[in-house]
Amino acid sequence: MLRFCSRAALSAALLCGIAWRCARAEAPLLQVPEEYSAESSAGKELPATSPVDSKGDAQVDYDSRSSEDEPPPSTPGNSFFSKLNVLGLRHSSTSGRNVGMGIPLTGTSWLNRPYYFGGDLGTVWINNPVKLGLTTDTDMFGGVFAGCDWDYYWGTELDLNRATPELKNEQNRDAKRGDTMTEFTTSMMYYPWGDAVFRPYWRCGIGVTSIDYPTAHGHRRDEELWTFPVGIGMKFPIRRWLAARAEFADQIALGNTGVATQHDLTLTFGLEWRFGTHPKSYWPWNPSDHIW
Repeated sequence: MLRFCSRAALSAALLCGIAWRCARAEAPLLQVPEEYSAESSAGKELPATSPVDSKGDAQVDYDSRSSEDEPPPSTPGNSFFSKLNVLGLRHSSTSGRNVGMGIPLTGTSWLNRPYYFGGDLGTVWINNPVKLGLTTDTDMFGGVFAGCDWDYYWGTELDLNRATPELKNEQNRDAKRGDTMTEFTTSMMYYPWGDAVFRPYWRCGIGVTSIDYPTAHGHRRDEELWTFPVGIGMKFPIRRWLAARAEFADQIALGNTGVATQHDLTLTFGLEWRFGTHPKSYWPWNPSDHIW
């Protein structure tokens, strides 16, 4: 158990360090009003129309500005994330809030509530025998997760999942079994459409899986395997604080000491509660039908 916790902590620290370095990357060079910059919009609602302030002056609606009014985007050498364009990956410093797909959000943003946690439940297919002579199984799979979206296109997530597969040894089918599989991973989240109602994502990460199986001599054995989850999914907002999600992933667990490398396929459905900064209200100039 101590080895499992140490490996899990190491993998979480590794990915969190990458996310911290990315968050400190150079800010975009777009000179827009502070109220509508990518950094400040993380804690404020974005109005669908241009409201009027208390002095009667019209406020600028950054989302409705034409391309002629915007300063030129940052050059490839000005931003760390601009170098990812070579791989087809986006960032708000080079691609704005969204790419015009998935019904772009108006009057609000996913970054208004960037933090979230929740739970999911689904199915895991153990297709490869953990060891020669063991059976495979299909079992219920689920757990809890927590994460943070630190850009319109990027985020980080921690996952703790568990299943109870019945792995039997064909040479000793009555051997004692623990029927436990526990997985702890930390992942980088990428949202290719950015700030949109329908929000697909890719996920890849690192972690550890602890699995229990019986031996031919009737003993139980625990193994801890380095795990690299790779998955795709979709998020959709239900309420201002609640979102639904579905995900299909391959939990790749590297084998060792005679244990075969695993490709455990998972299909899960879940809910996430989102919270964070309080959005700014523009009532009565921007009615609440655009605020969530």
